[in-house]
Amino acid sequence: MNPTEIDIVQLSEAFMRYLLRLQTFDFRVPARFVLIASILLRMKCEMLLEEEEKKEEIRADSIPLITGNVPILEPPVERKPMRKVTLGELITALNKAFDFKERKESKELRMRRAIENLIEPEEDIEVRIKRVFQEILRHGTIMKFSDLVPVWKRKEIAETFLPLLYLSNRGKIQCEQEEFFKEITIRVR
Repeated sequence: MNPTEIDIVQLSEAFMRYLLRLQTFDFRVPARFVLIASILLRMKCEMLLEEEEKKEEIRADSIPLITGNVPILEPPVERKPMRKVTLGELITALNKAFDFKERKESKELRMRRAIENLIEPEEDIEVRIKRVFQEILRHGTIMKFSDLVPVWKRKEIAETFLPLLYLSNRGKIQCEQEEFFKEITIRVR
């Protein structure tokens, strides 16, 4: 059997149908399938890679060589010192380089500190969970998610939704959404 002729997508779909029909689930069966599928995929990739390398070799052979008047490149000019440099001049130049590096690093450090001061520290998730739960209890037993979010912006929506997930997971509330992208109803358990 030629591995390139096997459709891995069709094979995996048939395997998924097989898994759905199983009454008991045995992890050895999917593991074998994943192993076989990975071997087939690797074989296909190696064959495709070989084909690409052959095509590149053919392309390289078909590139015509340049003939004609091509100028000869000369080596770069050697630098010759105009005068001898003293030890004091070398030390002064090194000190200037170190000073420049220190100023640059201190500027980067000042910029980093300024940015860190702009970023607010992250609030503890447990504090946010308690605050959101208190807000839900304050409104009664049933409320809408849009009423819970203070300002309808991405950051506020995410900061309100994450505690809801925790509260739902802990069994304190129940969240329902009748249609995708519609209102979420929150009920206290």
